[in-house]
Amino acid sequence: MGTLWTRLANRVLDPSIVFSFDRNGYKRHRAEFTPEDLDAPMRGRVCLVTGGNSGLGLATARALAEREACVWLLCRNRERGNRAVQQITSETGNTDVHLGLVDVSSLESVRSFCNRFEGDRVDVLIHNAGILPPERLDTEDGLESTLATHLVGPYLMTQLLLPLLAKGDRARVIWVSSGGMYTQRLNTDEMENPPEPFDGVLAYARAKRGTVTLNRLWAKTLLEHGIASHAMHPGWADTPGVQKSIPGFWKVTQKILRTPEEGADTTVWLAICDKAQATAGLFWFDRKARSEFLLPRTKASSEEEEKFLRALNRWAGLSDSPGQFAAPSQNVSED
Repeated sequence: MGTLWTRLANRVLDPSIVFSFDRNGYKRHRAEFTPEDLDAPMRGRVCLVTGGNSGLGLATARALAEREACVWLLCRNRERGNRAVQQITSETGNTDVHLGLVDVSSLESVRSFCNRFEGDRVDVLIHNAGILPPERLDTEDGLESTLATHLVGPYLMTQLLLPLLAKGDRARVIWVSSGGMYTQRLNTDEMENPPEPFDGVLAYARAKRGTVTLNRLWAKTLLEHGIASHAMHPGWADTPGVQKSIPGFWKVTQKILRTPEEGADTTVWLAICDKAQATAGLFWFDRKARSEFLLPRTKASSEEEEKFLRALNRWAGLSDSPGQFAAPSQNVSED
C-alpha cells in the first residue's frame, strides 16, 4: 500500500493530467498496487487480444502468456501477427499462443472470424486494436473507420462471442479506451458523420467516449450471464501507434511517456485479478476506478444514450437480429 506522502502527492498532482497520465504518475500510483492481485491462476484460460501484434496489445498478450494463458492475437496482417506470436512464444516459453486473422473495422471479417473460431469458450476478450487516421476513411460497410475500429466491430464481436463468453471461467470483456475521451461528450450524430474538416484526434476521442459509455450501459446484463465488463485507459504510453499517428505529441512528450508494459498494466490486472469481477461497468486507470467525467459538460442525457445504443445496433447490422441475449438497450440509465 502507498505511503501517506504518495497519497498526498497523488491528490495534488493527478488533477494536472500531465503528472498523472505520464510515467511519473504510473510510478506514484504503482506504490499503491497489491502484488498479490496478479496471483490468480491463468493457466489454460482463453484470452483474445485484438491488435496483439504491437504496442499495448503486444505487451498485454506477452504478460498473459507469461502466466500460461492460452492467448490469441487477433490481427489483420498475417506476417506481423505471426512475427508477434513467434516473439511471445520465444520470450515466454508458452507454445499455447495463436494468431487469429480479423480486421475489426470490417463487419464481414468479424463475422467470419467468430464463425470459424474453434475454441469451446472465451475467458477474456480484450478490445485493444485502434487507429487514428489523419483523414476520413470509410469502410466497406459505409462507416467512418475510427468508429468502426474502436466501437462497432468490437461490439459486434462481443455480441457474436457471447455464448462462448458465457461458458468462460470468470469471463470478462475489457475495453481499452483513452484519456482523450474526457474531452468529449457522447454525440451519436458526430460519431456517425464527423464534421468537416475531419479531425482524427476528435474522432478517436468520440469513439473512445462511446466505448466507455457502452461498457457502463451493458455491464449489468452481461454480469447476469457471468461476464464482467470493464473499461480502462492506459495513460500516455510510447507505442508505435502514437509515434506514427500523432508524431508532434510524441516528439514533445517522448521523455515522459510510459512504456507499453506500464500502459498495459491495468488491462492485465483486469484480465487476471478477481477484485474487479463483481464491480463491472466501471472505468479504470492504474488499477483504480475513476470517474468517466472530468468536466460536467461531457455528461450525456439518457435520451442521447438510448439513441447511441439504437445506432450501435444499426451500425453493427443487429437491428433485426433476434436472440441477442445481452442487448445493451435493456440497460440504459435513467439518471
